[in-house]
Amino acid sequence: MSLSQLLANLRPMRSILAALALLCSPLVWLTDSTPQGIGVLFAYVIPVLVVILFFVLMLDALMNRVFMIEQDSDTVARHRLRLRTDLVVATVLLVSWFGWFRDIGAL
Repeated sequence: MSLSQLLANLRPMRSILAALALLCSPLVWLTDSTPQGIGVLFAYVIPVLVVILFFVLMLDALMNRVFMIEQDSDTVARHRLRLRTDLVVATVLLVSWFGWFRDIGAL
């Protein structure tokens, strides 16, 4: 499946959600910046956004699973692709941010 087919199956809002979540994944390395100016974005806003994105991805995965019930095979395949995409992106977020959240939880 090509990237254009994947984006067509995911639809625009889900694609934006996945792209934003993947964009936030490497930003964990900038969270130790001084919370002044643009550092506020990396120190406070991005970690909160990651939590929100994670829960939205999990909600979307759950809703795709619910919409798969008693549907034809084409609909099930489309929702399964969306569910797997949500779970993969959520796993990337979880793996990349786990150490940072573990460290602030130990305080």
